[in-house]
Amino acid sequence: MFKFPKFEPDINIVDLPGEDFEVVCRDMGSGFVLLELGAENEFAFYDYPKEEPKDGRLVLSGAHQLKVVRRIRLDDFQMFEIESRYAEAGADYTDPPSTWNHIISESGLRSIAEIEAPGRDKWTFKAESETPFPTIFRVGLRASGREPYYTTGQEPDRVCNWILEVPTAAQVSIGSKIYRCIKVVWGSDNPDDDRPSACEYYVADSGRTVYFRRYNGPKYPNYEELTGNPTMEFMGTVWRHWYDCIPDHALITDVY
Repeated sequence: MFKFPKFEPDINIVDLPGEDFEVVCRDMGSGFVLLELGAENEFAFYDYPKEEPKDGRLVLSGAHQLKVVRRIRLDDFQMFEIESRYAEAGADYTDPPSTWNHIISESGLRSIAEIEAPGRDKWTFKAESETPFPTIFRVGLRASGREPYYTTGQEPDRVCNWILEVPTAAQVSIGSKIYRCIKVVWGSDNPDDDRPSACEYYVADSGRTVYFRRYNGPKYPNYEELTGNPTMEFMGTVWRHWYDCIPDHALITDVY
């Protein structure tokens, strides 16, 4: 595992109202890995500790390792097969890998995930994007789509109808590093979904995603446990912050 710091580095986000520039996202977004054959990276999870430290910083809880192991190129799209492993903080990557297939074309990015975690959460599911996800971001962009989740059978157990917006550009400082970014906000919009989630993430002007924040909605099982955490208002819902993710490339070198 990459030697992520025990506590989350200082994060400072300053909106840049009036700034508008185009960013072509070159990676997996919240997964952070470049969509190139042979690319690999790690990203850390930072959670609220059970015993709050005196300075209130979030604590390293685990990390994902991702590797692009195969690429298939056809006339109108490319598919990248990505293996993902999870490890608790300080441990090695020992669980069997989950598999993500990312299909990118002129219309955007779609993902199909086969996820198994028998050693950690003992769950298995499949997620499939039915709607292409934007890969070109500018302030004012708005998109929507549908993503079903399967655990058994041919019919989805639940469906996530999502909305994405780009409200502003922002300057993001992670420790001593400063990035000029597009801020992307995403949320699920389905009254029947019992695990509603939202996130904000920041794509630097280089095309690399450098920071991700996860939020949960009122129906999520742990929503009450997140009382007192920072909130985000989006789509008429008050979302509560759960955890952050930071990739290794945002910490160890300038984004490339």
